[in-house]
Amino acid sequence: MQKSKNISFLLLLFTIYYLLSGHANAQTPTATDSGLRDTIKKQVAEELSQIKKAVTKKAYVGSISAKLDATVTIANLKNQSRQATVTTDTAIKLATGKDGTPADLKVGDFVIAMGDVDGSGLMTAKRLIVTPRPPEDKRQVLFGTVTKTASGSLTLEHPDKKTITLKISSTTKYSAKSKFTDIKIGTKLIFVADSASALLIHLIP
Repeated sequence: MQKSKNISFLLLLFTIYYLLSGHANAQTPTATDSGLRDTIKKQVAEELSQIKKAVTKKAYVGSISAKLDATVTIANLKNQSRQATVTTDTAIKLATGKDGTPADLKVGDFVIAMGDVDGSGLMTAKRLIVTPRPPEDKRQVLFGTVTKTASGSLTLEHPDKKTITLKISSTTKYSAKSKFTDIKIGTKLIFVADSASALLIHLIP
């Protein structure tokens, strides 16, 4: 509704500007005419700017957590909820690669919705893709002091006194040209690891 009012006001400004321009072509422009035209041009520019700010193109990525009529609620990976209007005009691509309809969308589907978003955050979806949910990133960055070394593993003590056993593999990388044999008991490390093994190890001098 607000967008329609803005557009109507913009058309009114254009009409006034057009009439003034026609009047100026027929007569010698006065300082008053010129000033009024400049004012209208400025208002038109401001209105266009506001309309562009009110409607922006975005993408919402996440799982459908709720579905009501033409509106779906999408919870992103940070568990933040966003809403999108999905209609028969929305181009929908299912996980199978086939075209779909709003009726094919289900709670739990992981989707990428693209479209125009208004000032309230509501999206009018132009395109929506159902895709497999990406695997959870289990990497973590930790710090510890080496308390034991063995072939293929390290035991470290975290500052909170927690003991960490770190698997070392052929894919483990080291920073600053260091290597596994440089690690001794008492060496302090910052490392990136997943649930299986160390991915990157940095020795703290």
